[in-house]
Amino acid sequence: MAYENSAGLGVVNHYGPRETTAKYGGEYGTKNSVKTVEWEFTYDDLPDNDSSALNYSIPANARIISAKFIVDAAWTSTSGTTDLTVGLQQSDGTEIDNDGLLTAVNLADGSIEDAADVGSVIDGSGALVGASIGANAGELTVAGTVDDLTGGAARVIVEYTKA
Repeated sequence: MAYENSAGLGVVNHYGPRETTAKYGGEYGTKNSVKTVEWEFTYDDLPDNDSSALNYSIPANARIISAKFIVDAAWTSTSGTTDLTVGLQQSDGTEIDNDGLLTAVNLADGSIEDAADVGSVIDGSGALVGASIGANAGELTVAGTVDDLTGGAARVIVEYTKA
């Protein structure tokens, strides 16, 4: 049963959707079967699996509709390599697909490292986009292909539907 105010509006309609301000993710208020989740993070605080139960978890057997990476600040590194992978892991760190949402090709040098790239929206084409995540719930994991990032900020938005 949904809680409603006296005007018959749902809580989300009354207060608005929950804004996410951390790498743990938050779901937008929706009234249909498509769920939208957003994670916001910086180069030094990348999302990864977490057994603390703080991370947003995409339910088992969910079907990923789309994944988008929005560049909020240019990505930099000491080596010049800023390739990233974006995927899902179980809360215990077991890989579902570490680049199943956005691959290193999607987020390669040149697509996220220049000031001109700020504001860019990059569509994911990993193996999980358009497919089921499988029998286990998944948490977002973002990793650099080289461990020397020195700058960058982004948001990842995933749309999915439950099976």
